[in-house]
Amino acid sequence: MDMPIQDFLGSRSMFAAVDTHSDAYQAGQVLAPFTLAAIVLVILWTTTRKWRQPKPVTIPEDLEATAKLARERTRRVVIGTVVIVVAATAMAAPYMHRSDDFGNAASKGPTNLTITPPTTLGSYKLMTGTQADLLNARIAGKLPKHYAVVFYTTASKPTQPVVEVFSDTSTTDPQLAQELAQYSADYEDTDLMAGARITDAKVFNPGSASGKMQCGQNNVELLCGWADSGTVGGLISNLTTGLNVQQIASLTQEFRAAAEH
Repeated sequence: MDMPIQDFLGSRSMFAAVDTHSDAYQAGQVLAPFTLAAIVLVILWTTTRKWRQPKPVTIPEDLEATAKLARERTRRVVIGTVVIVVAATAMAAPYMHRSDDFGNAASKGPTNLTITPPTTLGSYKLMTGTQADLLNARIAGKLPKHYAVVFYTTASKPTQPVVEVFSDTSTTDPQLAQELAQYSADYEDTDLMAGARITDAKVFNPGSASGKMQCGQNNVELLCGWADSGTVGGLISNLTTGLNVQQIASLTQEFRAAAEH
């Protein structure tokens, strides 16, 4: 199934969300348990207010006992608070990652790679000419500066893109070269998925081109992203095309095997 051009371009909002090397993905996972703990703390403190503040008494000999009771109740609440905070920290700890927790820098390998899109990809044909130029012009401002974009379509409907491929290389982009020297391929992929708001991304075999690859979908599109020592990129297709994540993963493997040199 093909998609109209306007529908395909309508899904491009994900690029505005990509914040290179933001820790949004990890922060989101850490936030959940701490938010839960905060809610529990508020409920605990509110529901024990009367228990922590005993009713005043007028009998002098009971004043000391009342004060002692109040201190004991406050102590119990403090202990309960500490227990909850410790439990929340323990819950969040597995999700707290720094960039170096994803492994070594991606640039530990060939860094002079280039990408030449093949004329065919599976059953799809590379879109060229005026229509391809029009599509590129309409999304140029939504992609990082050095990214290259190509579109693949069907022979029967050559003006309707089915798959979009975006890519960048460290040979043409000095900023990317710096990033790949600092961050791992896993970190690059995770950051891309976070920007696309894909929360169920899975790691896939990158194929013969090596590196790392993650694929998943949100409620609009399918995305496979890759990173290796000298390139980053991804394949996108709208859900209306009828493709699934496994098919996009296979197309990504095929594209990289043919395009990376």
